[in-house]
Amino acid sequence: MRNANAISILNLMQMEIIMNRTSIKMAAVRVLVLSTLMTTGFMVQPVLADEKEAAVTVPNTPSEIWQAIDSQVDETTKLIQAGTLKELHHHAFAIRDLVAGLPAHSASLPADKLAKVKSDGKFVATIAERLDTAGDSNDKAAAETNFGKLKNILATLRANYPDIKASSASIEVNTGK
Repeated sequence: MRNANAISILNLMQMEIIMNRTSIKMAAVRVLVLSTLMTTGFMVQPVLADEKEAAVTVPNTPSEIWQAIDSQVDETTKLIQAGTLKELHHHAFAIRDLVAGLPAHSASLPADKLAKVKSDGKFVATIAERLDTAGDSNDKAAAETNFGKLKNILATLRANYPDIKASSASIEVNTGK
């Protein structure tokens, strides 16, 4: 009896397939197109991201990370002074990535300071996006304003690392005056 039921169900499915052959062909085409778009999208997206964001290697200690941040801040200062704003995104995103790497290398910080570092890292990411936008639109005033904000938040972040001193160029903080 079971085999008869299974055969009946199979016959019904075959009839439904024959009746809906057009629907099945359309469904197959949709699946093919969707899978192609998804595959292409996943392959193209990283290439587009790499165009704006070069990979940054995060050093192994907070001291080395801050040295790298200071170097990026110095380069960003030079770019803004020279008016070479189209290159801002490289340095802004490098700073963002370096700051994002701080929590993983700051196990010795108290929990409240570590939470502050993580929280401030999100703000640094926002400012990096703003610097990228200012650079792309060649808006020097916006670049200067956002870079000042970035330096202020970096000074706040650095306060969590009292043993690490800022380089002379990156220690200047924008007071908004």
